[in-house]
Order: sequence, then C-alpha cells, then structure tokens
Amino acid sequence: MPSWELMGEWLEQNAGILWLAMGGVVLICIALAAASLALGLALKKRYYKFMMGLDGLDLEGLLSRHGELIEEGQRWQQQAVQRLDEIEKKLQLAVAGVGMVRYNAFQDTGSDLSFSMALLDRNLDGVIVTSLYGREECRSYGKIVKKGQPLHYLSEEEKQALEEAKRRVEEGKARRRKR
Repeated sequence: MPSWELMGEWLEQNAGILWLAMGGVVLICIALAAASLALGLALKKRYYKFMMGLDGLDLEGLLSRHGELIEEGQRWQQQAVQRLDEIEKKLQLAVAGVGMVRYNAFQDTGSDLSFSMALLDRNLDGVIVTSLYGREECRSYGKIVKKGQPLHYLSEEEKQALEEAKRRVEEGKARRRKR
C-alpha cells in the first residue's frame, strides 16, 4: 500500500483527536491575541499619559516641551522671589510691635481712660501716642522713637508701652528665625 493511503487511513482513525488539537491551538491563539490586545491598550494609555495628552508629538518634542515648562517654572520662581523681596522690604516699615498701657491719669476720673501706646516697626522706629483723659478735657501727645530710643522725655507709662512694643518686635524676629 502506498504511503499516502496509509496517511489517509491514519487521518481517518485519529480525526477526532486532530480536531481537538486544532481547536486547542485556535483557542490558545485567541487567548494570546486577546492578551496582546490588552497589553497594547495598556501601553497606548501609558504612552498617552507620558506624552501629556499631546497628539502628534514625538519624544524629542516632548523633551523640548518639558524643557520649556522647566524654564517657565524657573521664571515664575524668580518673579516670586523678587516679589517676596519687595514685600519683605515694605514689611520692614510696617508696625511689628505694639505696646499699650491703660491708666488713670487724674484722680477725679473713675476709669483707666488714659493710655500710652507705642507702635514700632522691625527697625524699632515708630511713635508713642499718649492720650490723657480728664473730666474737663482730653489731650493727646505723640513722641518719636528711633532705633528703640525716644527723642523726648517719657513718662513711666510711656516707657512701659515702649518696652512692651520692643519685646513684641523681638518675639516676632525670633519666630521668623525659627522658620
């Protein structure tokens, strides 16, 4: 018997097994195709995210765009530092310490309606405002302070207000140094 007839006979005898084997191979191919498709979609998502959602951009374009964003961020940072420096300079002149003492300046008034208030900036420059309240009249005085020293004679209450304001300026400086 010729060999092709033997082969035909063998195929007829084992046709069920061959169909099962081919079906298994087809199922494996389908599973591999589905896995490849899933991996391809995941890779496409990662690529889209990597490219920041910009279509039609290659890796060189992406790196160029990142460089531009970094330069822009550096410019913004320089501008922020300049603005912060300007604000810090202005804050040197803002009121940084306040001291206030209330008292009864005259025996004939019933409450502590008189006061002395010191207002100092970070350089310890500022003013002391005193208001003396009496039944018949109220008087106000202003005295200048330079580098923590008054340019005029101070009453005890004004000295207390000045010391309190100086203490608060120093506390603020200490808090800023801790940061």
